[in-house]
Amino acid sequence: MRFLFELIDAPRAPLRRALLSLAALLLTGAESTRAAQLEQSVPTLWIWNIHVVDTQTGTIANDRAVGISDGRIVAIKPASEMPAGDNAQRVDGGGAFAIPGLWDAHVHLLQAGDAAARQQASAMLGHGITHVRDMGSSLAARAAFLIFAQSPAAAVPTMLSAGPAVWAFESPWGNPSQRLVAGTDAAIDAAVARLADAKVDLVKVYAGFDSARLRILVAAAKRRGLPVAGHAQTAMTLAEQARMGVQTIEHFDFSTFAECVPEAEVYFGRVISARFRKSGESIPGIYDAFSKAADTPECRQGLRAAAAAGLVLTPTLISSFLSSGRTEPAMLSGSTAQREECALYRAQFEGSEAQDGERLAAAGRRLMQIVLDAGVPLLAGTDSPSFCARPGQSLATELALMFEAGMSPLAVLQAATLLPAQRLGGGAPVGRIAIDSPANFLLLEGNPLLNVGAYARPLGLYSQGQWRDAGALARLRNGQNK
Repeated sequence: MRFLFELIDAPRAPLRRALLSLAALLLTGAESTRAAQLEQSVPTLWIWNIHVVDTQTGTIANDRAVGISDGRIVAIKPASEMPAGDNAQRVDGGGAFAIPGLWDAHVHLLQAGDAAARQQASAMLGHGITHVRDMGSSLAARAAFLIFAQSPAAAVPTMLSAGPAVWAFESPWGNPSQRLVAGTDAAIDAAVARLADAKVDLVKVYAGFDSARLRILVAAAKRRGLPVAGHAQTAMTLAEQARMGVQTIEHFDFSTFAECVPEAEVYFGRVISARFRKSGESIPGIYDAFSKAADTPECRQGLRAAAAAGLVLTPTLISSFLSSGRTEPAMLSGSTAQREECALYRAQFEGSEAQDGERLAAAGRRLMQIVLDAGVPLLAGTDSPSFCARPGQSLATELALMFEAGMSPLAVLQAATLLPAQRLGGGAPVGRIAIDSPANFLLLEGNPLLNVGAYARPLGLYSQGQWRDAGALARLRNGQNK
């Protein structure tokens, strides 16, 4: 194969054209063979009377029937052409809109404890979330959940998981089992080796890395076939981190915009003082001032350079920029620690001016507009169950926040389907409803390209070889893992 590519690259135009033509013929032949195989496939299930949304183009194929066999889509045709008289099961979609199963690209389910993680993961599936990326846990919690996920009784999303986050320094807070400290070159390699041995799906970088050490971390991960994602490192620009190969940067926090606001750490310190030391300063006011300081042409220029270098961001607006008036519906009914964390989030609005409840959300929208103007791709993630982000329910809220911040309905849909499938999950077939792709799609009561509120009204889900109607999804949301 290497010799073939060397020949193609050689300065011999006739030979190069011939080899390219041969390669095209081989590919065409393979595609024809696969098409012939699909034509012979007999669907065992038809889901019909649905409108199929194309996540790439935003077009809608109305009144369609989707044929499924062995967990793959083998036919998409007008419902009127669905064959009669065969033995296939038929499900009437009731005029619903079909989109791929949703992604939540940033969660912390595995920090919740075994029982809570299982219940919350099932609730996410009940909301139509078929893929999640867990961004930090102990290796023991990860191993226990993945064993459970393989059991016949499990009804949970497919999970990519990082295990412990990698820090450049020891932290005085948090659970030590959920981090690895790697302050030297040797420690970095040892930490990545440990994660690779545990078969994690990615390396989560947290804080404290300079350019040299981050480069070593990314290189160590690449040698072991692992992507690196995590928090922005303040000692370098976002463009530098993207060029190194950091897959995604998480959150719209102070470190993410540090190159835009030189005093970013000062703003962060003010929030910590207000939240934990009762300084009396308004936290929404601090975020408001920070977002205005970041709103400069220079900031946009730096973000454009980062986008050109491959930067992808996961904003997690719901965990940082949810207004006081919208936290009540998201209040957790989970563990005591989760309720306390949500109460801590709500406490930042106590005693403040009435307009502060909206100032925080406005700050998030302002930062979003800066990023959107720069053309940075965005993934939908919630950070749930952190603060007031309830697993499952919070993704619909996050998508609404992204729309309110200026994203088009199609871009919002892509942020939760096509883009994470392309960037995180190995290719577009999972992020589109297409013939010969895995059968993984969600039915919504409304058209998400006209109303982003449609994500909160799932009517049915086909994933992992199983159809679940609206009743089955409601049971999952209510804690019944069936």
